[in-house]
Amino acid sequence: MRGLIVDRAMMLIAVAGLALPVSGQVARNHTPITSETNVGAVKTPYTAEYKVTHVQTLADGTTITRDSTEVRASDSHGRSMIARTTTSGDRAPITHVVVFDPVARTQITWLSPGKIARVFKMSAPDAAEHNCSGIMRNDATVVSGPKSKFTSENLGTESIQGIEARGRRRTTTIPEGVDGNDAPLVITSEMWSAVAVVKGLMLRENRDDPRSGKMTEELTSLSQSDPDPTTFQPPEGYEIVTKDSFVCQEETTAATSK
Repeated sequence: MRGLIVDRAMMLIAVAGLALPVSGQVARNHTPITSETNVGAVKTPYTAEYKVTHVQTLADGTTITRDSTEVRASDSHGRSMIARTTTSGDRAPITHVVVFDPVARTQITWLSPGKIARVFKMSAPDAAEHNCSGIMRNDATVVSGPKSKFTSENLGTESIQGIEARGRRRTTTIPEGVDGNDAPLVITSEMWSAVAVVKGLMLRENRDDPRSGKMTEELTSLSQSDPDPTTFQPPEGYEIVTKDSFVCQEETTAATSK
């Protein structure tokens, strides 16, 4: 099961290579952990907790529902963390953590329970955004390319957990034959982001992909105080393995097999 935690495509950062253990899943789109390249500027600190629900309907009508939780945090120095905890059946929960530090120019990943934390050095402040960021996400696939058609729609504003949010719907249409499909595939994604408070923070996301099912992620709590510094550090006792470059999928695979 731990081997299945690894998928093809995070730290985009999102972060590119891990997925949650979902049998028969297809490639996934990954959303980055937000990192700003204006190193040295004071950032808005926060800790946000989310509930994530993935519902997949099989060909025979069987419905599989998986719940997980996600924590995102950022401090006034611009460091960011995203931790996804998932439980499968009677197995113990597994948490995958990714930390991006634009000042130290490192990205750290580890699993809990686990024994090893991997530190990837970046040659540029935003290098992580083009490498391993996608690891954390387990949402719908969006196939890019010249043949796919995209539309975007402004959904206006509404209140989520007492926070004003602005929404936008993105629709992706994959023509017949592009992904082995014998009919067009329509994928929709709705993203609601904070207008103020922590500006741009994702408050709710809904994705619907006929190949992998429906995913909903919604904010359950938000703190605007600076997170404890240990939030961005591997647990005590972990072996630290430092790499000069990103080898996300291979390294993550190795980590899960420990």
